[in-house]
Amino acid sequence: MIADARQLHRELALFADLGTTPPAEARDEEQPVFRLSREGRRLELRFDGGVQGKVIERSLDDGESREHESYRALLASEKFGDLRKWAGSQKASLEAALRGMGEPIPVKGILAGRGEQTDMDIERIDDLLASPKDRSGDANPVQVLLIDGPAGIGKTSFIERLALSRAKQYAISQRPLVLHVQSRGRVLTFFDDLIAFSLQTLRLRVTYDQLPVLVRHGLVVLAIDGFDELGDPNGYELAWGQINDLVNHVRGDGTLVLAGRETFIGRQRMVGSIKSLSEARDTINVLSLKLPEKPDAETWLKQPENGWTDEQFHSVSELFEPGSYMLRPFFLAQLADREVAETFRKKMLGYPLAFLVDLMIEREAGKFGEAVEKQMDLEERKTFVRVFLQEVARDMADQQSDALDETGILWIVDVVTGDEIPSEVRRLLRNRANVMAFLTTDERPGYRRFAHSQLFNHFLGEATIDLLSEGEVPKFVRRNILGADFLSAFSDLVPHLAGSDQESVPRFFDAAHEIVDSYMWTDRGARNMGALLLAALPSVDRPNLRLEDIHVDEALIQGSAPPASIVRATMNQLDVRNADLGELSFVDTIIVTLIVNDSTRAPASFPNPAVIRYEGFGTEPDAVISAPDAIGGWVDRHGRSPCQASEGHAGTFTAEMREHPMIKLLGKACRVRDYWIRIADDIPPGFGFIKHHRWPELLNLLEVHDLVKHGQPSAAGPASDFIHVVNREGILAGLWAEPDDGNIRTFLRALADRIQSDP
Repeated sequence: MIADARQLHRELALFADLGTTPPAEARDEEQPVFRLSREGRRLELRFDGGVQGKVIERSLDDGESREHESYRALLASEKFGDLRKWAGSQKASLEAALRGMGEPIPVKGILAGRGEQTDMDIERIDDLLASPKDRSGDANPVQVLLIDGPAGIGKTSFIERLALSRAKQYAISQRPLVLHVQSRGRVLTFFDDLIAFSLQTLRLRVTYDQLPVLVRHGLVVLAIDGFDELGDPNGYELAWGQINDLVNHVRGDGTLVLAGRETFIGRQRMVGSIKSLSEARDTINVLSLKLPEKPDAETWLKQPENGWTDEQFHSVSELFEPGSYMLRPFFLAQLADREVAETFRKKMLGYPLAFLVDLMIEREAGKFGEAVEKQMDLEERKTFVRVFLQEVARDMADQQSDALDETGILWIVDVVTGDEIPSEVRRLLRNRANVMAFLTTDERPGYRRFAHSQLFNHFLGEATIDLLSEGEVPKFVRRNILGADFLSAFSDLVPHLAGSDQESVPRFFDAAHEIVDSYMWTDRGARNMGALLLAALPSVDRPNLRLEDIHVDEALIQGSAPPASIVRATMNQLDVRNADLGELSFVDTIIVTLIVNDSTRAPASFPNPAVIRYEGFGTEPDAVISAPDAIGGWVDRHGRSPCQASEGHAGTFTAEMREHPMIKLLGKACRVRDYWIRIADDIPPGFGFIKHHRWPELLNLLEVHDLVKHGQPSAAGPASDFIHVVNREGILAGLWAEPDDGNIRTFLRALADRIQSDP
């Protein structure tokens, strides 16, 4: 919307050629007239009927004239935004990027607007964003859509598919095009830089400073992907500040899409941090992407291009239980390779992503050819692939970039191979490095990036462990913010390593602990290493373990924490969803934001956080708890003082029953990050619960109710050494609320009867 001729003058000035006379305004019988130079041509723009009327565009060079229905139509035309060309360029670019991927894995989300929730897919979100703005309360509202979800859920793909749909239908629907802006691995950056890069990638004539004008007039939707990764050394104030300014710049018909992980973005935090947003006048919706369900995965894998049969899916169907990592679109795409899926079913150990990486490395190591195989055996080739990818991830993180040019890749090959390798073999390794399945072509010519951020985070985690174990604090640890996506991948990697190399994790933990205790620099190193120590804690078995003076921005603890003391710590954000902290002792510790769900267990010494962000289960909505009494009550009910709680949860168990050893054992078994639980004598840290004298009794009860699978024939041991607890997430949730699954409900009632009959 244009308020007056002054605003019109400011906007047109952004489209005038640099180095020319700024737009000159004249008036002809109350009709605004502007003259400016645009792409080397002198133009006169006459607004017939005022700033809201038709626009007569006339060339002062040859007298050619054209009439536009409105100023908005002028901005969309060839000499300004040229949106028809934009749509064509974007369509070609996205189709090329998505070519060969087949039909997309169906991803839906729950849309939470003003007091209601409903399932949404891309088509319905497209319609939502195109719906007329509500102008009843304000002449210039703005629409904001938040898209959240964990890594690998498909946020980036969701935006790409939406952008492609808009570009393909632009000539017919005239719906605003979507400019997809990504953080590209930067920790501290400006949106203008990212916008300029995205426009340049599409080879558009629009510049970064002109884009807000197109957004304001409803011609373009600006989608900022990975917003949570844009922070400054003090947190996220810079990112929030830039969004605040952007909201003001696009008021009118503007629409913004912000995508990030669910622990960072939320309706309450968004409104509280962006002062220019108002729930009364602006439209704010939150789309929480959810995992595909088992039938969705089955339908997708059985598509002709994937070629799965009923028998093949049935043989691995146990991989797709509710909440499984294997249901993430990133992982389903890997399982489209039936050889990969069959290997998972027969041999998988450790956490799924870590096992997938090991499998991919083994396959890559077999593709180097006879000349390389004569010089390097299989283990040497596997080591080369792993170390090479670790160094690529480290270099990207050091440069705060998500891509690396080919020169840098070749240099890393030379560093990793050393001088002992013959030059001909090194040349072959160089050629192979550029085409590894882990890497893909970037938008920038000559650059390569990881095929998915999950792979990048995994190899960066491996590099982090190796470097800190050697006493080296890498550049990215000293300067970057280690966010929740990386910490989640790291905390999944650590138990995998603890199971395969039981010396590696203690060596890393001791070295990092020692560095933190003596760290004297003023950068972010100590804070980041504190977060790494907390993430690794469940995989460490140390008597009298103490973490003192740990100060972190974001922290994550998954699984069951061992006995340890956390003393004089400060945590701006601690994510403990599904975590059992019951054996930890907290002394003089401050927690600002605590992220929880019903399965979170707190110890008696747990401090009250300033804010609790609660993740609902199933259809239960998320919530923000800020009242001190409500915070204290929640922590009390979840372990701090359960028997004294004045109110409990619905379900099978009372607060007292939840303190029973068999319930605690069940919780530990369901919180194990690995798919398989090893029940042999030689067990890694984190699996000590199977030595408890009540474990055989609990295991028998699980078996009676078909909630345990025995298996895992591999070199690691016979099948009898491994079990998998089925539907762990559902069992954990059932400890606090009546479960929907009838089998779990029957099992929990039987467990309750067993506990009540205890002498």
